[in-house]
Amino acid sequence: MMFYRRKILLGLIEAFGGRLKRTDCQKLLFVFSQVTLRNYYDFFPHHYGSYSIVLNYDKECLSQQGLLTSIDDFQLNSRQSFLSQLKPDDRSVISFMAHDMRGIKGKALIRKVYLEYPHFARRSQIISDILNPAEVRQVEIWWNTDSSACLFTIGYEGLTIDSFLNMLIASNVSAIVDVRNNPVSMKYGFSKKSLERYVQNADLAYYHLPDLGIPSDLRQGLNTPESYKRLFAKYAKDMLPKQKQAIQSVNDLLARHGRIALVCFESDAQFCHRHKITEYLSQSPSFVTRIVHL
Repeated sequence: MMFYRRKILLGLIEAFGGRLKRTDCQKLLFVFSQVTLRNYYDFFPHHYGSYSIVLNYDKECLSQQGLLTSIDDFQLNSRQSFLSQLKPDDRSVISFMAHDMRGIKGKALIRKVYLEYPHFARRSQIISDILNPAEVRQVEIWWNTDSSACLFTIGYEGLTIDSFLNMLIASNVSAIVDVRNNPVSMKYGFSKKSLERYVQNADLAYYHLPDLGIPSDLRQGLNTPESYKRLFAKYAKDMLPKQKQAIQSVNDLLARHGRIALVCFESDAQFCHRHKITEYLSQSPSFVTRIVHL
């Protein structure tokens, strides 16, 4: 069975003649996602605008399967029609885009994305080559430039690596602090080495403080709100007070970066030990930093 999102990708390439430049494919799939409001792929602001790590991963997989060629472009290597396999609404949008945007590519396509979706131009290294000074000022209005100190927390449950990075950048986070004791994940992009690489590639700093995590053996049998409460009470009473050096590291990173995010798995901070870390920090009279759970 093929992931439906990959059929979307192959159908898009098919509709645009069977071959797309890498950047054009990224931008066209981004426009499709914005028009349909369906996150088959997620994107975050990168050096050339909207970018999806998962899209590049899918290209590698489809090339290995022989459905795309191994060249840098996105080029079909199969006569099978994937456009015909799409849901009617998705097929209709892609067909309309192929008719309406066939002549828009390269810088013209990047320009369209920057002007219509300004958030995704905020990390661009080529913006002055794409937009004139007045247009740059126009899109900059939409960027979050808040640099006030803030301690965020975020769980990646339910997120792709791309939506995760987009949330951090949208909040103007400068660094993440991985507070997992064992930073291994079945979700693509979230094991330590991969996460560190992708975070740094998105121009964010990565730190790992395993001493602030909860060992796996203590997390067994968490299946009720009461079991979580018992674990977090033990963590706050018996474990956190012993991690003064790690706690001081969080304070030091806040002083250095201004806006950092504690990262773990659970989407709801109340079901994750990271909320106990913020509670512990906030008990100090000298801690005046705003706390936000994303």
